[in-house]
Amino acid sequence: MKNIKFILLCFLVWSTACENAFDLEPSTIISEDLVFEDASLANAYLAELYADANFFEEGGQSNLNINLINAFGGESRNFAPWQGPFGQVVGPVFDENGAGILSYWPYNHIRQCNVFIEKLPQSATLDRDYVNVRVAEARFIRAFAYFEMAKRYGGVPIVTRALPIDASEAELFVARNSEKEVYDFIGSEMDEIAAILPDQADLNGRVDRWTALSLKSRAMLYAASIAQFGTEQLNGLLGFPASDATGYYQQSLDASRTIIEEGPFSLYREKEDPVQNFTDLFVDDTDNPEVIFAEIYDVETGKQHRWDNFAHPDGFGFGWNSNFPVYLEKLELFDFVDGSSGMVDRSIYDGETPIDPDWFFGQRDPRMRASISYPGMPWRGTRAYYHRGTYYTDANGERKYSTATGFIIPGSDDWPGAGAARNRNAAVTSLQIRKRLDENLADTGLGSSTDLYEFRLGEIMLNYIEAAFYLGDPNGDMATILNDEIRDRAGMPPIMDITEERIRQERRVELAFEDHVFWDLRRWRIAVEELDQKVKHRFHWDYDYDTGMYYAEIADGDRGRVRTHPERNYYYALGLGRIADNPNLAENPGY
Repeated sequence: MKNIKFILLCFLVWSTACENAFDLEPSTIISEDLVFEDASLANAYLAELYADANFFEEGGQSNLNINLINAFGGESRNFAPWQGPFGQVVGPVFDENGAGILSYWPYNHIRQCNVFIEKLPQSATLDRDYVNVRVAEARFIRAFAYFEMAKRYGGVPIVTRALPIDASEAELFVARNSEKEVYDFIGSEMDEIAAILPDQADLNGRVDRWTALSLKSRAMLYAASIAQFGTEQLNGLLGFPASDATGYYQQSLDASRTIIEEGPFSLYREKEDPVQNFTDLFVDDTDNPEVIFAEIYDVETGKQHRWDNFAHPDGFGFGWNSNFPVYLEKLELFDFVDGSSGMVDRSIYDGETPIDPDWFFGQRDPRMRASISYPGMPWRGTRAYYHRGTYYTDANGERKYSTATGFIIPGSDDWPGAGAARNRNAAVTSLQIRKRLDENLADTGLGSSTDLYEFRLGEIMLNYIEAAFYLGDPNGDMATILNDEIRDRAGMPPIMDITEERIRQERRVELAFEDHVFWDLRRWRIAVEELDQKVKHRFHWDYDYDTGMYYAEIADGDRGRVRTHPERNYYYALGLGRIADNPNLAENPGY
């Protein structure tokens, strides 16, 4: 069943326990010793650790950064240049000062994890099983923080105890561990806590065995890729020996296989229509069988995000809609249902060749229509439009073209819109992110309660497929999982010739807009090829009212701004400030 990361506001947790606590203390300040002798207070402390974990990039600019990783991965962009996820993508912001908007150096958070891990076992009153499980949860949160740093910087200092305030400089100025040591630490931590955590947590929202195995599945796959495709640098602080790749692939495969074969999970298959099924996968949070670990949201309790507000097609809800335009190159990754390539001859984008939307969109991989908002998309009982103008024949039989937003076809009663779509729909790329949108949300300006999935079975199966490919398919089931599970659920034909390219494309389709693609491009060491100085394209659509066809032209989707990902960016700079604070930190190459 679904295991959800249940983040309660501390007030909600404390409200069940603090009455007696305040009777014991003549102050509103609760001593640290008391916290670790009371289960409710310890739970409140742990809830804060969960809340501070970087499971999703949500903050910054009133939640505009919620699309940050997708934008860096070249899948989409933010509407306006002043918004951080666009402004920093197209500028050389990663310099000797650090990783800019992607910066993550959570040692205060790690220290709080270490305090919990050290103090809770010292309790004289708490049940040992309770202590062991809660400490294992904190160890997971700490390991996840190290994984997030390793993705950015490579090797970082591993600190596993809470240093005292009077610690010596030798203790405080911790040198960097190697990237290999960080990934090995994550792997060993997940092995140990997977043996402690229950198969099903005592409350929804607790990390369990499957969550730990999921992190191992993902992290070991990253380590394997970097060993295979990267290079060792800084005397081993960065990278791995190439010979280590096989071992890490095996660790990832073993963790994935355990989840697939022993876990209580299955791919979401609640609807016969593959478009509706893949759509509902991301908004059905009622015992969703695919979800392993998610961050839960509930507007009524004050925990919300603004994904629907920003991604909803403009004209259907309140708020700032159509803010996450999608590039042509992302659309092209979605093949057609007959198995033919989604990369059609771009000569049809001449503004004159009629394009049948029932073919161009309707015959693509059903996951495309569940992931991307497109011209003429059915939405809320009508359709969403993204064209800049309309051709039509007027009452006198004359061919006309209109871009007037208030224009209605004379004598028609079935045209719901104007000559041109609303500006925010048509102005940038004329495609938008569709995945995770709740079509039935009454008012997108009020915030979203849709849960955001950190681990789901679909990813774990793809991890298994990738690891199995590089290991030579040792169990002989790579094709079965890919074709009979992932692609069958999607309504797509089987892939007979499974190659590295096809496996990577499948990940970029199945996991589109889920904060995976950017990190995948980096670990495969193809981010320079895919992202640096590369033009991502946008559409201009015109609609033909008489025929129902579209005409398309394409242009630079970033309007002349240059996207960058130089070679040095595989490891971001620690930054002058951090090195000034700790002179034992070696900076990454190129900064």
